[in-house]
Amino acid sequence: MYEKLRKFILPQLIPSQSRVMVAVSGGPDSMALSHILWRYVQEESGRGISLVLTHVHHGVRKESDEEADLVRKMAKKWNVPCLIHRFDAKQYAKTTGQSFQEAAREWRYSRWKEDMAKEGCSLLATAHHLGDQAETILFRLLRGSGTAGLAGMYPSKGSIIRPLLTFTKADILHYCESEAVPYALDRSNEEPVYVRNRIRLELLPELERSYNSRIQEALGRTGELLRWDEEYFDQQVEAAWKRYHFKNSEGTICLSLDVFEEPAAILSRLLRKAAMQVTQEPRGLGFAYVAKIMSYQGKLGWVQDLPGLRVKISEVGLQFSRSHINSRQNDGLMDALSEQQGLNSEILLVMGQWTEISGLKMAVGLFKEWNRSTPNYSDRCENKIAVFSRDLLTSISERSLVCRVRREGDRMWFKGVGHKPLKKVFQEAKIDDKERNSVPLIAIGTEVLWIPGVRQSGLYYADYDDEKMYCILTPLSGCSNLNSL
Repeated sequence: MYEKLRKFILPQLIPSQSRVMVAVSGGPDSMALSHILWRYVQEESGRGISLVLTHVHHGVRKESDEEADLVRKMAKKWNVPCLIHRFDAKQYAKTTGQSFQEAAREWRYSRWKEDMAKEGCSLLATAHHLGDQAETILFRLLRGSGTAGLAGMYPSKGSIIRPLLTFTKADILHYCESEAVPYALDRSNEEPVYVRNRIRLELLPELERSYNSRIQEALGRTGELLRWDEEYFDQQVEAAWKRYHFKNSEGTICLSLDVFEEPAAILSRLLRKAAMQVTQEPRGLGFAYVAKIMSYQGKLGWVQDLPGLRVKISEVGLQFSRSHINSRQNDGLMDALSEQQGLNSEILLVMGQWTEISGLKMAVGLFKEWNRSTPNYSDRCENKIAVFSRDLLTSISERSLVCRVRREGDRMWFKGVGHKPLKKVFQEAKIDDKERNSVPLIAIGTEVLWIPGVRQSGLYYADYDDEKMYCILTPLSGCSNLNSL
């Protein structure tokens, strides 16, 4: 295992003079990886490679202290810098409304990114192995991913490298045993609680027993073949993009109509690329939308509003532009935002203040108190009010709360359900697709906390005994003195 890594894999993944941050949990995979990289640095000292270890203590299991000590002692023995981070993973998950695994992963990668900048590291090494790859490919297959998703994890992508991606868990355990590498075992990985755990503990073993004893190698090979295909398609799409792409006199993203002569594999990717240029959504259009555009084969006059954009076929070409749909239901808020502050702008909510939405005669405000008995509170004011937990909201940051329209990636969290894409929430509320781009939202990042007049998220929801915070969206007409509200 080590000789294959030393001769063929590590020289390709790690350029000379690199400083590599190694994510070490204390388990056998990451301990083996850190030992391998430390050994490689010693044996190939002429390449000028250096390491920094980083460990995250999630504050969940009693063994976490022992794991942190194990990593710290190993780093000291090797004379390698080591960063130990502690955070309350369960509380963070509760605060963000994410699952424990999702929240912990998000926090880890954010912290590692900061660590890399601080320590001058250009690469982050993780210990994903062949079993993780097989699990990932099956997980994505069950969700209906295309070839890009089924290509699985890449050995190298951006600043992340995965040197162990072609090795099995058995290979790693054998290395730890032969080199006397100590490690800890996380028993929570053996609990079939999460989907990925069930795939690893139940589905993969069943496939090995009943269908293919070497299913992990088969899935890993499939992923590698698809990565080869994706790399080839990327090259072909870039060449085709140069042939077909142009901007019209208004700066709209266009593809010439002869793009429909391309085979589906290239055409579909060009359509996704054009849509991404407009929406900035990295996943691009879903299959159903791509298939709809392709089915019209350049028919002149066809126009369709899709999530975040409008697609139109004219003599000029296939045009992709931002959707500019007016909404009577929300009093033209979209128009006001786009005309006065830009389509993607945010109206920052400041505690104790009203902010007028220029040109719309509406205001949005955030208050610690709200007296419904005031003379200015009446049905004719058509107030829309959300009640949040003050302590929980301020623990995130008052100043990150904004009023805006929807964006790609927006979602809402609901107790007992978890996160739902904003599209699903709109569908359940029976809000027409043509009106969704003009519905006002209250959000922190991609977390939508409230759709005025529609639904409030379960995140930051105020219980009976909580100190409360009130967010209000109201027309100016009929309310004579906003400051007294």
